[in-house]
Amino acid sequence: MILRGLRVQHFRCFRNPVELKGLGLGIHVVHAPNETGKSSLVLALARALFDRNSTKDREIQNLRPWGTTLSPRVTVELETGGKRYRLEKAFLDDATSLLDEWTGTRFERLADSQRADEMARGFLVSREAQSGATKLGHWGLARLLWLNQSPERHVLPDLDDSLKARLMEAVGVAAMSLREQGVLKRVEAAYLEFFTVKKGKVATGSELGAKAALVTSIEDEVKRLRAEQEASAEHARDMEEARSALADLAEERAGFETDLTALQARVEVETELEQQIALRDKDVERQRQEWAHLDGKQRELLALRQKVTLHQALATKTEPLLKKALDDMGGREESQRQARESYQARLGEQEQAEQRKERGRLLDQARQALLEQQRLDGQLKQGERLEAAVEGMRRKTAALRPLSEPDVKRVEDVERKLRQAHDKLEVRGIEVVFKPEGARSIEWEAEGHVQRLKLAKAEEKLFAGVRAGSLRIQGVGEVSVRTQAEEIGSLQADVEKFRKELARRLHEHGAESPQALRAEWESQRVVLQEQQKHEGARTTFLEAAGFESVAELGEKRREQAGKVGTLAGQLNLSVPELATHPFPELAVLSEELKLRKQEVKEREKKKVDAEAAYLEADKQVRTLTHARDTATQTARELELTMKAQVQVLGMSLEQLGAEVERVQGELARLENMVKGLRARLPRPEERAATHRRRLEDARERVMSEEKTAQERITRAETLLGQAAEVGVYSRLGDAEERLVLAMEEHQQLKTRAEAAELLRKLVREWQERVNRTFVTPVQDAVQSRLEHIRGGGWNEQLSLAPEFAEAAMRTPDGDKTLASYSWGMQEQTLFSLRLALGEMLSKQGSMPEPQLVVLDDALVNTDAVRHRRALELIEQAGETLQVLILTAFPERYRTLRGMKAFDLRELAQSSVATE
Repeated sequence: MILRGLRVQHFRCFRNPVELKGLGLGIHVVHAPNETGKSSLVLALARALFDRNSTKDREIQNLRPWGTTLSPRVTVELETGGKRYRLEKAFLDDATSLLDEWTGTRFERLADSQRADEMARGFLVSREAQSGATKLGHWGLARLLWLNQSPERHVLPDLDDSLKARLMEAVGVAAMSLREQGVLKRVEAAYLEFFTVKKGKVATGSELGAKAALVTSIEDEVKRLRAEQEASAEHARDMEEARSALADLAEERAGFETDLTALQARVEVETELEQQIALRDKDVERQRQEWAHLDGKQRELLALRQKVTLHQALATKTEPLLKKALDDMGGREESQRQARESYQARLGEQEQAEQRKERGRLLDQARQALLEQQRLDGQLKQGERLEAAVEGMRRKTAALRPLSEPDVKRVEDVERKLRQAHDKLEVRGIEVVFKPEGARSIEWEAEGHVQRLKLAKAEEKLFAGVRAGSLRIQGVGEVSVRTQAEEIGSLQADVEKFRKELARRLHEHGAESPQALRAEWESQRVVLQEQQKHEGARTTFLEAAGFESVAELGEKRREQAGKVGTLAGQLNLSVPELATHPFPELAVLSEELKLRKQEVKEREKKKVDAEAAYLEADKQVRTLTHARDTATQTARELELTMKAQVQVLGMSLEQLGAEVERVQGELARLENMVKGLRARLPRPEERAATHRRRLEDARERVMSEEKTAQERITRAETLLGQAAEVGVYSRLGDAEERLVLAMEEHQQLKTRAEAAELLRKLVREWQERVNRTFVTPVQDAVQSRLEHIRGGGWNEQLSLAPEFAEAAMRTPDGDKTLASYSWGMQEQTLFSLRLALGEMLSKQGSMPEPQLVVLDDALVNTDAVRHRRALELIEQAGETLQVLILTAFPERYRTLRGMKAFDLRELAQSSVATE
């Protein structure tokens, strides 16, 4: 199939109709910049050929021009099977589909609506989408021959049965008959009854899977019933073992009870002896507590008496040291008084020196302030002169009317446009030349304006640039002229528009002409430059002086005058007196103050030393006095405490000692008595009570085991009864019979499945050989074109899988998939595949016919050398194919011989102009 014409309207970016005409065999290049609709042309062709006109899903909705509700329309003229057709299709609101056939003189209706859609799809062996818009996989031969802009651009085109049969016919491989195809379908159906398509596993829900599941289920049931049978036998054995153990435990428990009765007498004797020991232990503990209390009191009183003696000796030893310290403190107090008086005298002399230095410092500051005030006076006078000049220029510029250079340029631009419009009008309007033979009075009327003129003999007058006019000659008559040129009206309107705009702008600025306006702007610019000069001088002066304004300078001068007055007031002088007052040397005053401060420091150090010596002596006296008083007070308090405790006891220290010895003797007697009683008791592990506890523990253990054995017997009897009720043995026999039957049926189905699998494998191997027979010619054709593009030196061979599922390059290091190569190599391979398939379908088979190959920016990743070789292939293919190239780089294809170019942007613009 080849195109003869394509018209697109209301389709994406094409709101107005765009049409490609005069298409045929050969190379056609449609070029335009990006985003101008090249790919939309291919999409429009595909939607017209492959989609139902009634489709309304989102992809078709997106074909409307943005922001409109227009219905996309596509008209295709094509040639296929030796006949010529015209397909007109509209989508959405105006959905229609009309297919016409050329009868030699005109197109006549062949089909419409659904039938027209079906016939259009048959031209390229395409398939109908189940719902919505078609995808690339539905496009039939276009999927093989069109390399368009889509996400699947770098993916090999897959083959369905129809495309595969068409290619097999083209390469001379006989396609299967309907009967053979039916046999293959039945083999496949038989296989799919048992297995899945992709992984070959047992299909979910198949009879084989269901029968296998049934066998598994029955096997599980048999295993469960056998387990129940074994459990019942185990319960019977367990019940017998529990009854035997229960008899042994009863006999053991009777022996333990006899031994417990025999031990009772010994237990009573040992219990009475333990009670006596407990009573004596309490007496011993009570006596021990009494002895500990009396012994502690005795020790405490002896310690108090020793402390009293120690503190009394310490107070007596401190008295002579205290007397010596008091004598030393008196002498140091006198030295401290003398040092203080000397320090105060030197401090007064230092204050007088500081006062003299402070007055000298104030006089120096006053002198510096006077000098600064004189400097500021000079700067203020200069600043006031500059400020007056700037203010004068400001008043002068304020009186001017505001006018800027852009205003002048806009007026001049309008004047230029007016002259251009006049020139065009004069060129395209009428032209009347009048030359009287004698003096004449004439009137020229054009566009409602009248000119009255007096001409001398032979004086020539020209009237031009209007669409119509009247020349009245006094005493002769009137001549009317008119032209029908369509553009004169618009040119006159432009002249009038620019004339009014020029007049309005001149009126706004109060000027008579653009030249006067520019002269006024030039004079204003001179004044402004003069103002900027004065302002620059003022700014330079203020920056040098360090001020932002003259007012700030004046304020600074007033502040300085106030500072001078303040200093004069502090010195009790007037400002004129301050200007003539003598100024002392600060260095002399500073040296005098330094000497006085040094003397003060020396006297201060002596005073501090004297005070420290006095404080040290005073501290020593206080320390000794405190030590003596503390020792005396502590001895008195301890003595009172000891007397009070003795009084509370009601006995002297000697009587307390005798009482301690008596209590200690009684404690020893009671401890000996307890030891005698303990010697009569056996060791704890040999006592009757210990032996009784062991017997009781053993009896409890036996009773617990008897209870457990009885529970085992009861549980076993219950489970055996339940097994008898449900008939475990009869159910087991029935399940085993059903298992044998199910396994036989499953084996039969398994044999059928294995036969179907083996038959399918044989069929697949036969299909693989057939596929290889028709894939090899395609593979060789692509390889030859790819070698031409790549040039020599490549030891690689293209390998195509059956049905084009994948592609690889066979190299000395093994196969490498096409996807592992660069984008350029991938697009060159896919480009070669389109050309090879197109030429096969055009030249070979029982029904060869020219085909349309679409290359939408197919070689964007190809370098210049390979691109040139690819162009050679395109030129060769153009002899038998229709090659439609869409590109944003037309210069890459200008060398193609016999190429027909279409500028899509010019086509769109001419369509808009026509509308």
